[in-house]
Amino acid sequence: MKSAAEAEIYRRLKLVDAGWSFALHSLNLPEHGWKRVSEIDFVVAGRRGVYVIEVKGGYVGCANGVWTYRDRTGTERRRRESPFAQATGAMFTLQRRLEDRLGRETMRDIPIGFAVVCPDCRLPEQTSVEWDEETLIDRRQLDRTDGLQRSLGRMADYWRAKPGGRRAVLEEPLLREVLQALRPDFDAVPTLRQIVTDAEADLVALTASQYRTLDYVGDNPRLLVEGGAGTGKTMLAAEVSRRSAASGKRTLFTCRSQVVAGFVRHQPGMQDVHVVPFANLAAGSEGTFDTVVVDEAQDLINFADLSYLDSRLAGGLADGSWYMLLDSNNQRGLVGSCDDEALEYLRSLRPTQVRLQDNCRNTRQIVTSTQQMTGADTGVSSAGEGPAVVVVEEPDRSRRAAAAAAELDRLHDNGIPNTDIILLSPLTLADSLFADLPARWRHRIDVLDLHTLRKPARGRIAFARVEDFKGLESRFILLADIGPVDPGRIRNLYVGMTRARVGLWMAAGGQEQRQEDDR
Repeated sequence: MKSAAEAEIYRRLKLVDAGWSFALHSLNLPEHGWKRVSEIDFVVAGRRGVYVIEVKGGYVGCANGVWTYRDRTGTERRRRESPFAQATGAMFTLQRRLEDRLGRETMRDIPIGFAVVCPDCRLPEQTSVEWDEETLIDRRQLDRTDGLQRSLGRMADYWRAKPGGRRAVLEEPLLREVLQALRPDFDAVPTLRQIVTDAEADLVALTASQYRTLDYVGDNPRLLVEGGAGTGKTMLAAEVSRRSAASGKRTLFTCRSQVVAGFVRHQPGMQDVHVVPFANLAAGSEGTFDTVVVDEAQDLINFADLSYLDSRLAGGLADGSWYMLLDSNNQRGLVGSCDDEALEYLRSLRPTQVRLQDNCRNTRQIVTSTQQMTGADTGVSSAGEGPAVVVVEEPDRSRRAAAAAAELDRLHDNGIPNTDIILLSPLTLADSLFADLPARWRHRIDVLDLHTLRKPARGRIAFARVEDFKGLESRFILLADIGPVDPGRIRNLYVGMTRARVGLWMAAGGQEQRQEDDR
């Protein structure tokens, strides 16, 4: 996905059913009337027509005929052309393409239109001379569980009712022709980059089940969500926070990790949420919160930390509104502490309890390998297919380092950017296997912090300790130094392996592998 806003709309489109047959993302139109290349964010089609969906994430505003777009990093762009003008141009280009491929007579009565979607903001309610309200879908509509479904129906009714409008119903045979015209079937030998892209598309689609969980528990004041790594807990925690803040509640999102908190703080729609690492709460603003959301809650479920949260929540833990998301079995004890009695106390407060089963991060290969090597329950294997997990069993450290360098060379040769790769170890960089990489790779390594996470430097590779990368993920992971010297070995192995979305490479010496077999 090109942006977080498009990813959100993609997830929501997966939940749209009645009346809509398919949605296509990022359709390239090389014959655009004004630009050499145009890219439609989405095309949705069903019995009521074919429609262009233009997505604008972040802040969107207009003053004196100039449109301002501000993304989640704070970068602003100003354009004379409005998103509605963009969508109009793309709509006419799409219409011409379909007429050229299917015939003008075939498409003569088929409804074609557009809508602009602004998932992160609300445009002025009054109708502009440039657009009608039926062609705008913003935060007001999307805050409803069925908001996108309703808005698409309203959009279709608008275009079908226009004077001289097209009102034909697209039956299934013609819908198939439209799909084939827009995305012709073709055979090709996939490169590693294409395998990665296909795998991630499957994984994004799976997050729709997490949104159904959100809708199911939306009216419950207290929620305890348990799920393994990759089941979408941080995504859910952020969305719960957004919805709480959007309803006017003073909302706190907290977790143990400084890096995760910083990353979540800069996600779209979080500007009204107080995102504070737990260690910084005492030094922050005074007063209580209407809602407290805790991610990676297994790091904070002990009586000392719960007592502090109780003091910051209106109504306390017993009567207040809180949402805690945790992996109580596999990630506990790596950072902070999780007390069984404290967990039972939370359960005694009668929260709604939800178990997440769908792994929406890892490919099937990574899920299977993690289960085999750690015995952990990582949820139901995802449908995504990716490269095989590679485990290098080599007792000699220098040879393991050479193997790691060879893997980095292979990824580079296959077109994988360095910014899509994370080096992980339970040790510091200086003590890790990656300190022994050849100079051509060693000199490109940056230790991960919030700055390198948000804006990775081109050509650089990030390194992180396993415990510092909890709650985060990367397309490719190289994991090393999981050995008998580390008493938390299985926990480190579990967390490290499940950070990889698509590709996982691990280095294990002979002793480490024997211990795994003995376990």
